[in-house]
Amino acid sequence: MEKHVTRVYFTVLIIGILYAVFAAFSFHINIDTRAEGQEAAVWDSRMEETQEDGIYYYKCTLPVENINEKAIVYNTVHMYLEVLIGGDKVYELKSQKGSAVRTTGVCWNTIFLTEADAGKEIIFQVTPVYKDSKPKGSFYYGAYGDIEHKVLAGRIFQFAVAVIIALAGIVMLLYGFFVVKKGHDAETIMQFAIFAIMLGIWSVSETQILDWIFPCSMVIVFVSHLMLMAMLIPFMLFLRHMYHDRENKLWGFCCYLDCFVIAVRVFLQIAGIYDLRETLLLTHACLLFFVIVIIIMTIREVTGNKITRQVKMNSICVTVILVSTILELAVYRLGNKSTPLGSIGFLVYIIVMGVENVRNSRRLMEQARESALYRKLAFTDELTGLSNRTAFKEDLEKRMEVDRATGEAKILPTVVYMFDLNDLKKCNDTYGHDYGDQYIKMAAGILKKLFAQGGKCYRIGGDEFCAWAPYISLEEVHKKLALLEQDVQELNDKGFVVTVSVAAGYAVYEEGEDGGGLYSTMKRADVMMYEKKQNFKRQNLESI
Repeated sequence: MEKHVTRVYFTVLIIGILYAVFAAFSFHINIDTRAEGQEAAVWDSRMEETQEDGIYYYKCTLPVENINEKAIVYNTVHMYLEVLIGGDKVYELKSQKGSAVRTTGVCWNTIFLTEADAGKEIIFQVTPVYKDSKPKGSFYYGAYGDIEHKVLAGRIFQFAVAVIIALAGIVMLLYGFFVVKKGHDAETIMQFAIFAIMLGIWSVSETQILDWIFPCSMVIVFVSHLMLMAMLIPFMLFLRHMYHDRENKLWGFCCYLDCFVIAVRVFLQIAGIYDLRETLLLTHACLLFFVIVIIIMTIREVTGNKITRQVKMNSICVTVILVSTILELAVYRLGNKSTPLGSIGFLVYIIVMGVENVRNSRRLMEQARESALYRKLAFTDELTGLSNRTAFKEDLEKRMEVDRATGEAKILPTVVYMFDLNDLKKCNDTYGHDYGDQYIKMAAGILKKLFAQGGKCYRIGGDEFCAWAPYISLEEVHKKLALLEQDVQELNDKGFVVTVSVAAGYAVYEEGEDGGGLYSTMKRADVMMYEKKQNFKRQNLESI
């Protein structure tokens, strides 16, 4: 399910990003102002408000003295704006005529004043781009530098929190990519990391600091909407890993639903039918549906299974986000004052769940390392480092392939070898077990080298070794045995306490003859090896 969701998700996301870049260079906002580059200072918001035919008017009389090099800064969000001083238009903000994008986005409008404006009436004529929009910006009056300081200082904490969220996501993404690397754990961490990065980018755009630096930027508008839409999918994919019922179709339905909503909203924007701001309700509805699904899945998890630590922590952190967001809205509604409570709630969630994810991944990685160590001990011969009898049996069972014609599993062409060390008992009895162990390790080294290019060798008993290799031809089998004799001779030329000798036998798997599979092949190889060993003993007796 995740692979299909990921393909659809990134396809839609890439289209949206490309359109945002296209919009940045194609759609322009017309800003006509009579002056720029001057500095100004103090804040003032004494404006008389009236409304007529959906247009808002804000007016006041400018000071008589000390007005030169002062400015009025007014923040608009999805608004058209005309500014008149003494009846003359001095500033205009509107979208490009015939553009597919109607909004002007977020804009900090600066009206620079001169001595000629002293004592005159200034009127801000504000026209909402959308019917459900209302002017909410404040008016700042004074030296431009001081206004800039006041605006940025009031938002810098929220901006810092948003940047920290994005950076936390980047750190987790790097951790998942370079440390965890692969598996279920890496997917979980990367999904959460992508969510955190998108949340951070969206939160940065909401502070409006970038809009101060880049006025009326369509890239900021589109990226903000894309991040809000796109962050829901990695968040849901992350959440599903916490629950026992992670294969429930509701998780997949949520992801496909959000992909559909993203595609519809982007299409309507590209076609010029509706701006992204006008279709925001679709994402809000999608988010509400996600919340309902999460609540349902959490209730099922609590009632049907033992609730996990991650689910507990996630539920607590989501509660913190809800409470902090409600408090932020309450403060704004009651006192018309913006606070960073919601951002702090999200930061707490990202940090707590990020630490929890890393902690859980480290625990699973440690368990995986221990499991790998135990498996190695269970499947490895301690003396030689070769795989043991248990590993041999398991590997033989893997020498299978599915017949395309019949669909049945069949054994691959295989040759099985059996080896036995001659005179190992004599070596142990005469020179001690240390020399016997050395004999075994030398023989193991030769056999391991022999099958390094194809197949595998195992120690299955005290002086017994076996191996398998893909069957090519009898000529290849005889070449391999000839190489064995050559390596043994080279070892004897160097000298050892006894003459190193290896009895070898082999058998090629025959479907009609080996009814017990490769185990039957192994027995036939063992018979040949035993005959070679008996021949070696007879030769030794005859030479005495």
